[in-house]
Amino acid sequence: MLLKEYLRLIEKPFLIAYASLWVLVYVMSRFFLEIYSDHAPSSLWWWSLLVILPISLYAAARTTAIKRENWYGVIGYFIMYSLLGLFTSNYMIVNGDILVSSAINTESSAKAEVTEVRKVFYRSGFDHTSVKLKTITKDFSMQGRPYIFFYLNGRKSLSIRSASSFLGNDYVFTNCISRGEKVKARWLHFKDQIYRAWIFIGIMLVLILIGFLAPQNFRKSTGAKPIKMGFWKMMGIVMGIVFALGLLLYIGLFVYVKFFTNSHF
Repeated sequence: MLLKEYLRLIEKPFLIAYASLWVLVYVMSRFFLEIYSDHAPSSLWWWSLLVILPISLYAAARTTAIKRENWYGVIGYFIMYSLLGLFTSNYMIVNGDILVSSAINTESSAKAEVTEVRKVFYRSGFDHTSVKLKTITKDFSMQGRPYIFFYLNGRKSLSIRSASSFLGNDYVFTNCISRGEKVKARWLHFKDQIYRAWIFIGIMLVLILIGFLAPQNFRKSTGAKPIKMGFWKMMGIVMGIVFALGLLLYIGLFVYVKFFTNSHF
């Protein structure tokens, strides 16, 4: 088999595997990591770039050929794919490193003084929580998931378990916060997100509805034959399913908080 044919054969499996791995790391880090640092060594950026450059060049050439654009269009696609690959791969490596480390490393327990709990916003959105802790042996300056703010704010001390990952990042788990408190904090964060982004969410849902209904109505009115579903539309449907599952999860949180806890929010 020619190299060209082999590369085209593995394009879709590679994209699906890469996207699935990114989603897996993202979901697991959202649910299993609480407070951590996520610094990547400079060598990691350089090695990632060396691996990504040939893949980005191939993807840019293929995109330009498929769209039948001018040859210099390769440059724009090459830069776009390189940046996308660089940041997504480093996200997977850094967060995957912390996840693996937290699963196999021995953690040390300690009492920590809470010196800062602060919301950090990015483009008007609540991006993460800045957390600073102080123990007898070490001072931690880390970030936490946004919902962390709702159960750490106002606390003066914590019982924690901490360790360092293979890449040198610190991560902390709280011992003194119950699962019920954390679930309530997730619900409060979800309500906060909805309050801030309800207009954007409404527009997105309308556009998704139009995107799925309009082509069907158009084909019925014109008698056109159904169009074969493309790869990216299939990926869009998959992401829509993931979004729906996330929404169901937060509906479950709402039911739990409203009917199975003593405090109502």
